[in-house]
Amino acid sequence: MITFDHDTGKAQAAVNAARRRKLPVPSEIDDTAAMWQVVMDASHMRADERPKREDVPATADELRAMIEERAHAHRIAEAHRAVAGDWREPIARRYNQLVAEQVPSWILALQPDFLALVKVLAKQEKKLPALLDPQHLDLRDPAVSAPWETASAAAVKLDQLVSDRQIMARAVGQDLGRDAELYAVAEISEPSNDDVFGHKLRDQVGPALREWRDLRQQPVSRWLYLARSPHFTLQLATPGEVEARQNVMDRWHDAVQIIMGSGLSHQAAKQAVATALRG
Repeated sequence: MITFDHDTGKAQAAVNAARRRKLPVPSEIDDTAAMWQVVMDASHMRADERPKREDVPATADELRAMIEERAHAHRIAEAHRAVAGDWREPIARRYNQLVAEQVPSWILALQPDFLALVKVLAKQEKKLPALLDPQHLDLRDPAVSAPWETASAAAVKLDQLVSDRQIMARAVGQDLGRDAELYAVAEISEPSNDDVFGHKLRDQVGPALREWRDLRQQPVSRWLYLARSPHFTLQLATPGEVEARQNVMDRWHDAVQIIMGSGLSHQAAKQAVATALRG
């Protein structure tokens, strides 16, 4: 049986996030939302409540007329519900599509605020010790507490901004897969043959990824770590870019597998790795 997704909830949430960020919402989206509301109102149309004792008329003729009127109201309500149901799928699809088409530009519009907050983090992390665990920071020392407080404020704003970005991205239905949360805000440089043969993934990038995952419960330290790490470039991704960033790591892993178990000569392995990195 073929079914259609009538849910506009994710698209509506994306529009609300865009408005919260004071981003422009095309009038066509609002016009379609108004049509969706018309459909919803018609889908829930009901006749008047059942009559009560005090509604009983004085004569049989009056009752006959009231029954006819009520029957007509029931037919009208039922017809509205049936016909509105026919419109749910096409209008929902139109609304979801219009919002999905707008999502990339909304996310790009968030980029300046995102980069400005990242700049604050990058400045503060230089003033902090190598170990970013707040339990090991001497926050009694103003030289430590001041940059930490500034970084904390920036991290809160970044979390809020990224949360709105994620709400928008869900209207497109992407951003899935391992470490999608990371690739929504950061990218890893394309690896070279030297990176693969120099075991950079094993010795540097892999540990950096594990450290980022381990900091899940420490959002301020997590943002500072990303700002500090030479392996990540902080930049918001549109939904399709998340997958592209994941693919970089997939190609890197594929290239590593070639040199680990192929048995090829060094020259042949270099050519195979180059091919794998090109995807």
